[in-house]
Amino acid sequence: MPLDPAQRHQIEQDAITAAWEAERLTACDDAIALLREIAELQTDDDGDVIIGADETGHNDLLARINAFLSDHAE
Repeated sequence: MPLDPAQRHQIEQDAITAAWEAERLTACDDAIALLREIAELQTDDDGDVIIGADETGHNDLLARINAFLSDHAE
């Protein structure tokens, strides 16, 4: 039995929502991975994480965030 227009529209909307949600979750996973990578780079004498420091101790957090956002721009 064919779908009526309202049912077809709802299925299309559900598919669009599911695709958007999957993309959003992927971006969140990527952001979490980026933050974990940044956090592993350097700690201070007390063992606290110095967010954004690269291997040489320079803070590159903004550059890395900008790169992440550029990769995920719509």
